[in-house]
Amino acid sequence: MNHKRLLQAFVLFMVALSSLGFAGRASAWGCASYITVQWGDTLSGLAAYCGATVEAIRAANPGLGWWVYAGQTLYIPGGSSYSYSYSYDYSSYGGNYVVQRGDTLYRIARAHGVTVNDLLAANPNIWSASVIYAGQVIYIPAAPAYHTVSYGETMRSIAAWYGTTVYSLQLLNPQIWDVNLIYPGQVIRVR
Repeated sequence: MNHKRLLQAFVLFMVALSSLGFAGRASAWGCASYITVQWGDTLSGLAAYCGATVEAIRAANPGLGWWVYAGQTLYIPGGSSYSYSYSYDYSSYGGNYVVQRGDTLYRIARAHGVTVNDLLAANPNIWSASVIYAGQVIYIPAAPAYHTVSYGETMRSIAAWYGTTVYSLQLLNPQIWDVNLIYPGQVIRVR
């Protein structure tokens, strides 16, 4: 019986130890003095990302428990006084289109590099894909873009690079069940 408990304790210890190994090299990005928690972030993940310890972050934020929630602002000890901003302006890729006589949503979508479903999602005023009329103004969303994950990247660093949130990336990539389990070479949609 003691052998079984010893084995259970060993397995539990190994699982805990292996979870610490997934921190990676995320601290290469650095952090600002104040950081807004994104959906899917954990306290230990933020500590690894910012090159700090969980205890230091908890000490710098009185009243902070062991859990963080999206939208919460945390002070990061040793963080820089400026924030990294890697925003791209994708507005030039999308825009409005005036439907011409003989146009179909399929032809419009194909001409702009998007799908009919993308057009329907961006235009809730279109009730049916087969009912559009000449002179109607429809919004053309930006064409999708993809990113290949490199070693050391996290969903948070990718989101920061493309000027979006982890939650938005997860909505675009429903095949990713856990935002903390991405791997080098994986292709994810970023827009």
